[in-house]
Amino acid sequence: MDFAIRARFVLGIIGFFVSLFVVKETLALKFDPLVYELRIEGLKYLNPSYLKTKVMPIGGIHLSKIVVPYDPFIKSYELKYIGHGVALLKINEREIAFVVYAQGEYFLTSNDGYFLMKISKEKLYEATGYKIFFDIDVLNFNDDRITNPLILKDIKSVFSYEKNLEDELLEVDVKKKTLYFIKGISLKVQSFDLDRPTQEIIFKLVEDSEIGSRYLEIGKNFVHLPNR
Repeated sequence: MDFAIRARFVLGIIGFFVSLFVVKETLALKFDPLVYELRIEGLKYLNPSYLKTKVMPIGGIHLSKIVVPYDPFIKSYELKYIGHGVALLKINEREIAFVVYAQGEYFLTSNDGYFLMKISKEKLYEATGYKIFFDIDVLNFNDDRITNPLILKDIKSVFSYEKNLEDELLEVDVKKKTLYFIKGISLKVQSFDLDRPTQEIIFKLVEDSEIGSRYLEIGKNFVHLPNR
C-alpha cells in the first residue's frame, strides 16, 4: 500500500514537471518562435545572401537569438515574426552621399558622416557625381565616421546650395574653406553657409571665368587672384 502511494506520488511529480516543460515550450514557441527562413527588405547596397549567411544559422534559431551584425550601411532595422517559421528583417540603409579623402584614403560616406566603404583612387571614376571633401584633420573623425558636428554642418551647407551651383561644384577643401568648380576654378570663402544672392554671384563668376581662375572672398567681394 505504501509502495503504491509512493509510486503515485513520484508519477505525479514527474507528470507535473512534464506538464511544466510542455507549457514552457508552448509559450516559448508562441512568444519566441523558431525561425527557419529569413526574408530581408530595404537593401540597396548590401548583399542579401551575405547578410542571411551572417544572421541565420543552419537548422533554425529562436527569434530572440537572431543578431544582426554591425555594418555602417545599416542605420536601423526592424525584426518581426510573420508565421510558419518565417521572420522579416526590414533594413533602413544609409545612402552614399559624398566621398571623403582622409589620411591618404578615399571613403564613400553617408550624409550623417559614416564611412560606408573604402574606394581606391583608381575606381573614383566609378563614383561619378559624388563630391569629394578633403583636408579633414584626423582629430575630426574616428575609424568609422566624421565626429565633428561643425564639419558635418559645413557639408550640409554645401548640399543646400542651389542646384545650378551645386552641379558645377566638384571638390571641397574643408579645412581651407575652398570650393573647386569645373574648369579648375577655385574660390576660398569665409563660410560655407552662403545665402542665395551670394550663390547667384558665384555661379555667374564660375560661368564667365577662364580655366584655372582663383578667387578669394573678402567681405561680399570676390577678388581675382593671380594664376600660379
